[in-house]
Amino acid sequence: MSTYLIVFAVIALIYYVQIHNKPPQKTDWEKLPQLTEYKKLEKSVNEQAQLCCRYCGNTKINKRLLQSRKENPDNIKHYHACSECKIVLWRSVSEVGKKQ
Repeated sequence: MSTYLIVFAVIALIYYVQIHNKPPQKTDWEKLPQLTEYKKLEKSVNEQAQLCCRYCGNTKINKRLLQSRKENPDNIKHYHACSECKIVLWRSVSEVGKKQ
């Protein structure tokens, strides 16, 4: 009987360590590339060396504030989306008001 308790305790310990040592999942905003990473992607710059949407080629990009209070309590996180096809292209963090 005590052997079963020891085996159960070892299994419970391993399970606990595995569950609590996982890194937290990235949010959708964190999965987006930053501007420097986006510029390295294929079709992100057009023939005139302008930054553009890599999906439709549009050069007009809208900067929007990330609205989630949980993810963006200081209102410094932004995402950038194409004005034509509305696809979110990259993320950025404002330097103004950034906490040290």
